[in-house]
Amino acid sequence: MVLAMFVLGILTAAGVSFFNQLYTSWVHIPIFLGMCIGFFLAWSLFYFLLMFIIGSICNIKKVEYDPNPFFQWLAIQTMKMILFFTNTSVKVEGLEQIPKDKKCLVVGNHLSNYDPISIMTHIPLKPLIFISKPENFNLPIAGGIVRKAGFMAIDRDHVKNAIITINTAAEKIKSGKCSVFIFPEGTRNRTEEKLLEFKNGAFKIATKAKCPLVVLGMINTNKVKKNTPFKHTNVIVKVIEVIPEERVAAMKTAELSDEVREKILNAI
Repeated sequence: MVLAMFVLGILTAAGVSFFNQLYTSWVHIPIFLGMCIGFFLAWSLFYFLLMFIIGSICNIKKVEYDPNPFFQWLAIQTMKMILFFTNTSVKVEGLEQIPKDKKCLVVGNHLSNYDPISIMTHIPLKPLIFISKPENFNLPIAGGIVRKAGFMAIDRDHVKNAIITINTAAEKIKSGKCSVFIFPEGTRNRTEEKLLEFKNGAFKIATKAKCPLVVLGMINTNKVKKNTPFKHTNVIVKVIEVIPEERVAAMKTAELSDEVREKILNAI
């Protein structure tokens, strides 16, 4: 989508230059280049305005959607735009471990809002949905789009509602509809500790679905906001291990939680 905005910017600048005859002198080259940048930014602003309108008309009150391919694509393209404008690159280590023919539960540490953006755009599990706190679905632009993309809210303050979300997520994986990501810490880590304590219930999704468990380690996503836009941020996503479904099924939830937490601690 960033490339499309660049092309639109160049084409618009070329059209304006042609009609105003800004091509008869070398002096006009800097003007043309300036117009390319200006129209690129204008088209990008129009894109985000369009996303705001689309997100606003989506029915965010509906509790659950199956992943919609168009909104999955839209979410990924918007996230790529955000990475571009925040001067952020993402490198994935161990990508070859990701199963290509199975739906999975994916877990990782949680440092910032750029964790799901980095994962969604660079982990090839499609479709992939996130389980997130309910407040995130009220965000402008993002809320309605990710809801239609299949993302699910989990209400940790009400155990019965949380269990329904966990069971639904497990069923989506089991039926082959999508892979699911959840942060076992439950919230962003704003402390000096490497990891917060894990919520064991997150791993019930894997044990119920009897699916592979992909363990990720996030590095530097907490630096993006501080660095933007003048300093480049290199985010690293480590695929630490993929625990096969046979081992997942043989382990208790608490054991699985402890083992995964230790793996992430050692990797980050």
